[in-house]
Amino acid sequence: MILENWFRDILVDPLGKEPLHEEGAFLQASYGRRYPVVNGICDLRVLNNETTADQRLWREGQQAYTRMHQDEIPRDAQIDYAAEIASVRAVYEAIPLEGRVLDVGGHQGRLRSFIREGQDYAGCDPFLEVFDGIAQQPNLLRAFPFLHKPINFVCCDAELLPFRSQSFQTVHMRSVIDHFLSPELALNEAYRVLEPGGKLIIGLYVEGGKLGRESGLTGAKEAVKRLMSSVGIEAYKDHHIWHPTAQELLDLAADCGFSPEKTHWQAGTGDMVVYVGFRKQPGLRRKAGR
Repeated sequence: MILENWFRDILVDPLGKEPLHEEGAFLQASYGRRYPVVNGICDLRVLNNETTADQRLWREGQQAYTRMHQDEIPRDAQIDYAAEIASVRAVYEAIPLEGRVLDVGGHQGRLRSFIREGQDYAGCDPFLEVFDGIAQQPNLLRAFPFLHKPINFVCCDAELLPFRSQSFQTVHMRSVIDHFLSPELALNEAYRVLEPGGKLIIGLYVEGGKLGRESGLTGAKEAVKRLMSSVGIEAYKDHHIWHPTAQELLDLAADCGFSPEKTHWQAGTGDMVVYVGFRKQPGLRRKAGR
């Protein structure tokens, strides 16, 4: 799965950020940690505990997303993948992907629809089985023919990226930051792996949408979902760790060293999904009293 030399060269231990050494079917860190290589994929995940309520919710969410992926395989003929591509094409025209791209939580790497010929791309995701079942999805393969091709991919946590510092020009996070166990740590890791002046792209459904306040209809729908979840209907359980407004997203990014450069509200979402292109800035902002 790991093919290109540049990708091999920047791969490091997610904790110590030091080079890893191959030891049979494992990657070995000098301090003793070993990570398995499963079906050619390096499994560099570290987060696996369920001690706190947030950890338990996060783990439940990961399991729910795995089931969603598995459910998609037999429904391949019913899914309009072309509409999926068309729905975000204007996003990447407004906020282009620059230079070497790291797609965090990038699933199978469908973002490659918008990667230029010769542009370096790397994907990472905590879902080890993300490529299982692709051969049984002809509709998916027609829409994303590059899924036949090799990909630079590693299984890891967004909060503990296994890449050398300053290795990318763009870090991309679409519909994932609200699922991270620690959005702040994930953004700090994005900051670390970006080159000076590098670009961070975040796409997200935000509470209150463009107006910054929840409509009566949206509030009613959310109340119904919470009620359904409370009586044991798991399909309506909310596994999001964070529910930010657009301003809260901007504030977190600023705290982690990013300034907004371009904002784009995705068409067809009722002004509820925003994409923001940020630039890495030097230093670290400290709030008063810290």
